[in-house]
Amino acid sequence: MKYTLDTNILVYAADRSFPLHAQAVEIRDRAAAERETVCLCFPVLLEFFAVITDPSHVRHPLSTEEAWQEVNVYLNTFCILYPNEGTWRRLSDLLMRYRIARQGVFDALIVALMLQHGVTGIYTANRRDFAASLR
Repeated sequence: MKYTLDTNILVYAADRSFPLHAQAVEIRDRAAAERETVCLCFPVLLEFFAVITDPSHVRHPLSTEEAWQEVNVYLNTFCILYPNEGTWRRLSDLLMRYRIARQGVFDALIVALMLQHGVTGIYTANRRDFAASLR
């Protein structure tokens, strides 16, 4: 089985002020040790950067340099799942089938990448974000 990590795990691991910080660090570190079965989706890295540098989303935002350095650590630690033409078709199917709109498109993109690359599970603190798309 292959797994991926959701953005919230990376954000909670990076900012100690979140109640789930310790659990997120444990999940992230365990995933890094199991790098042959855990990958990261490219959009997760971008979303992580956006969230962790935004003081309206985190109590202790990282500077651009700190956040980008952390993204590079993830690039060197995990296999990265990149989109291609097939991703767009899968995304389109998910959007139409489950009537996904607004911000849900970003989680649907992660699911499309998971399906494309044979990833069967996701570590997340927001299971309901993926409930419909992963049925």
